[in-house]
Amino acid sequence: MRPRDSKRARPLPDPTLLEALDNDLLLRCASYLDADGLARLGRASAAFGTPQAGQQRSLANEAAHQRFRQSATDEEKRCLPKHDGESDIGLYRALEQLREPLSFNELSGYGLFSPQENPARVTHTGRGGWSTAVSGHVMRGGRHFVEFAITVDESIRSPFVYLGVIRPVSLTNGIDLEADWRGSVDPARVTSHNKHAVSEKLRSQRTSKWGDSDIHCCSYDSYDGYCTGGTDWDTKVPDYEWHGREGLGGSGTIGLLLDLDEGSLSVFKNNCRLGVMKDGGLSGEYCWFVSVFSSCAVSMSKSRAPN
Repeated sequence: MRPRDSKRARPLPDPTLLEALDNDLLLRCASYLDADGLARLGRASAAFGTPQAGQQRSLANEAAHQRFRQSATDEEKRCLPKHDGESDIGLYRALEQLREPLSFNELSGYGLFSPQENPARVTHTGRGGWSTAVSGHVMRGGRHFVEFAITVDESIRSPFVYLGVIRPVSLTNGIDLEADWRGSVDPARVTSHNKHAVSEKLRSQRTSKWGDSDIHCCSYDSYDGYCTGGTDWDTKVPDYEWHGREGLGGSGTIGLLLDLDEGSLSVFKNNCRLGVMKDGGLSGEYCWFVSVFSSCAVSMSKSRAPN
């Protein structure tokens, strides 16, 4: 037998070898993997993916449970209440995502956003109608703070931009830009009266993770500072006044503090607190979003929630 044939003829490792190893050693090995790695390990190996006799969790889920418990701060734990039926690997994946920088993961509109050079920045041409960008980061509990930096031409006195929270829905999957949205994607203004098909398709994406709240989209209007939305995507909800309301007036930053413990949304303008725009009713899962009509650029970044 030639040497290269000898290499091909080597027997595969005995799959029972893993079963002979101590569980503590297996857990230590698994703890070096991220959430996706633990999920793949659990699918590939019964020794890691199947709970052993008398054990509540599989070794892969136990490794994720220990990593979450040891590494998550108290603030991160408040932000990540565990969903019913959620695996420990799923919760650990949510922790990893919580720590990642924000980015716009879905852009929808009549091609009015220029190509992205930065995943957390969008540029709107200001022609044709509204376009919307949504973050893929899902918030389910605790307090979350984001800053939107808006840059406009000096000729624009005050931009038309909505900034706020929206349910983790797709604005494009099964929703036609021309027939349903009529070319202008603005989820804060959707009702069953003005865009019936969009209303039905957005509300059909509801899951138990949305909780009991019927506030599916709520936003700050940079033009005049009114609260826009607070909508259930069915009935029309008028814009309303709130104490401290101010428009942006040109370029600047708008900070939003979503407090899911209180169900509120507060607004900060150029690092100064304006007030509580929505003082209750927000619960379940939300993502950050921006809807733009004016010619401007909008950047998004998260920061530590102010006291």
